[in-house]
Amino acid sequence: MIWEDVKMDLAGNNEVTLEEMLDARERRVFLQNSLIQTYNKPIISFTLNIPGPVKVFDKIPETFEEGVRKIRQALCDSAITVYHESEVREKTGYEAFFAADASPLVLKCLMSELEDGTSVGRLYDIDIIRQDGCKVSREETGRPCRTCLICGRPAHECSRSRRHSVEELVMHIEKLLGNTSKVPDNDRMKE
Repeated sequence: MIWEDVKMDLAGNNEVTLEEMLDARERRVFLQNSLIQTYNKPIISFTLNIPGPVKVFDKIPETFEEGVRKIRQALCDSAITVYHESEVREKTGYEAFFAADASPLVLKCLMSELEDGTSVGRLYDIDIIRQDGCKVSREETGRPCRTCLICGRPAHECSRSRRHSVEELVMHIEKLLGNTSKVPDNDRMKE
């Protein structure tokens, strides 16, 4: 699907079926593995954590683009060579992929800083895939696991137990995205 089609359909029905999500996940893993085979470098795989059947709604394109910009900037600031960059923009969600010339642990540390650096960064899901196809965990870099957007408990606990409804989570995300201009950016605060 091309970008204009998604943009025009933001007001329409963007609900995603389970089958479409599973297909998207399969395509993502295939693309990650293809990039590893082609470049023999760790892969940065960026998506947004958006619960529920609608993955693309108001402010999602801008939030995704800002995340991609921050990833590019972090890599540039660290003098990390990028051999490949691509994006997929479907109603199942937006995805970006980078093949980068750095240790997987260095990349995970850099990307975790982006995830933790701002309130909106909490929506970023940035995985680092090693050349053997395994993901680097936050714990390997000494970082705690991700916390729930709503209650602060470990995110995997709330997700597994379905502690919060999809409606509650989406409402929280929409509120967060509506206030993005007021969210302090740690990079700007350093200046």
